[in-house]
Amino acid sequence: MHGSDMVSLLKNLQRRSSSVSLLKSLFSTTSTVMSSSSTAFEQAKDRLEKSNIDVDNQVKLKLYGLFKQSTQGACSIPKPGLTDFVGKAKWTAWSQLEQMSKEDAQKQYVQVVNDLLKDLPTSSSSSTAPEVSSSSARQTQNSPSEEHIILDKKSARHWEIVLNRQEKFNAITRPMYERLIQIFSEAEKDEQLVLISLVGRGRFYSSGTDLADFAKMATSTTTDLKQSVELGQKMLETYIRKYIECSKILVAFINGPAVGISVSVLGLFDGVYASSSSSFITPFTRTAQSAEGCSSYTFPRLMGSLHAKEMLLFDRKLTAQEAYERGLVTKVIDESSFDQEKQKICEHILSLPRGSLLQSKKLIQQWNIETLVKVNEQEVETLKQRWLTEEFVQAMMEFMRSRKKSKL
Repeated sequence: MHGSDMVSLLKNLQRRSSSVSLLKSLFSTTSTVMSSSSTAFEQAKDRLEKSNIDVDNQVKLKLYGLFKQSTQGACSIPKPGLTDFVGKAKWTAWSQLEQMSKEDAQKQYVQVVNDLLKDLPTSSSSSTAPEVSSSSARQTQNSPSEEHIILDKKSARHWEIVLNRQEKFNAITRPMYERLIQIFSEAEKDEQLVLISLVGRGRFYSSGTDLADFAKMATSTTTDLKQSVELGQKMLETYIRKYIECSKILVAFINGPAVGISVSVLGLFDGVYASSSSSFITPFTRTAQSAEGCSSYTFPRLMGSLHAKEMLLFDRKLTAQEAYERGLVTKVIDESSFDQEKQKICEHILSLPRGSLLQSKKLIQQWNIETLVKVNEQEVETLKQRWLTEEFVQAMMEFMRSRKKSKL
């Protein structure tokens, strides 16, 4: 081999060695990045599992899609059928990420988890937390339903139920429904009790059933949809039946806007006193549902068929004065004197002879109980069917999207 050939060979070997070194360096860097991303992903997954945080359903679906994309890549399963609402929601969350790499999906998953958990205290901060007194400890043991449904036993003859979930406009959750059912059951056993009054705390009387519960039912990735619907049907039927069969004087003090079921059950009350700032709406068709609270029976009899249909079918919102004119409200009270008038009304009711009052209610009530029970059964059965439709699921998904936008 000539000297020049030897030089050329050595140069080629050097270039090849440099290329191999470069490739090794690049591979090492890429592996380090991927390893770092994978480690962060695993850590985020563990943190989320241990946090027990209550996650918004839209975020749940986003995390599900990112997790599947991170671990399996592009969606490879067929699109579920129209009636598989849960499967369809999960499939959509995953398949819409088909252009995203596994690494990018992991990064986004980590970012979403970090955003969710950023306000949670660390374990070190909790370990140094100050001790609390035994009375404070007892208070923290109260369930959310007891905090959101306050039973104020003003006297042996008068109980006041206060809707107290102001941050959600007194929207009623399943645990709150269960608490209300419990209170009405206890009330029936109390022989001294005469009057049960309901009022909202804050600006709203109640924004009705918390639609987040329905959205959770419609998009849950952990609960069987049909089982959840069955439970919802039974709970609602029991709740409304408590109003139908209530033997005590039942009075509502509507301190602000009332929505949905907080309006539909008013036809079952003995008195409805509304602040001048209140309003009334039953947006059942807007949410792809149907009438409840026996309103399909009581509303036409209170306000006439056309006015009832305007509320139950076309989402017509009534002012306090309009509700009074249509027979849904007993009296409109000026907002500035609402609390004082409420007290006077309760005092007047309690001044009447107990036996005469309750016996007279029984006479008026007994002719309609059987009919109202049947109406209630039919209404909740229809609602159950509505909850299983794709139309309802889409309405709940739209609700969740709009709620998410309102938080931005």
